[in-house]
Amino acid sequence: MTKSQTPAGASSKRVAAFVPNLMDRSRFDGSKVAFVSSATAVGETAAELVIVDIDRCDDPAPFRLDGVTVIGFGSHVDVESANTAREAGYDEVLARSVFFRRLGKIVDGF
Repeated sequence: MTKSQTPAGASSKRVAAFVPNLMDRSRFDGSKVAFVSSATAVGETAAELVIVDIDRCDDPAPFRLDGVTVIGFGSHVDVESANTAREAGYDEVLARSVFFRRLGKIVDGF
């Protein structure tokens, strides 16, 4: 299988993720995701789904793009960051544990 082919059951949609933590990135293993280092880079990917680790960004708002589904995840005790992401217009904000439990469905089922 070449890199341009999509494995059976995997999403053919473009997914970009701002996930700076390498341990968290490793949990995306097997998913077709473009990892980015900034909100500007997300815009350059033409992604249809954006995933943001809201614990690792100063401001979640710039990751919100018109017409793009955005899902944020972070600490379940950091209510302020979660509310900031919701106010910025994120489609969904999940606790880190819930996000990684649903990761396959989120990425592959998108």
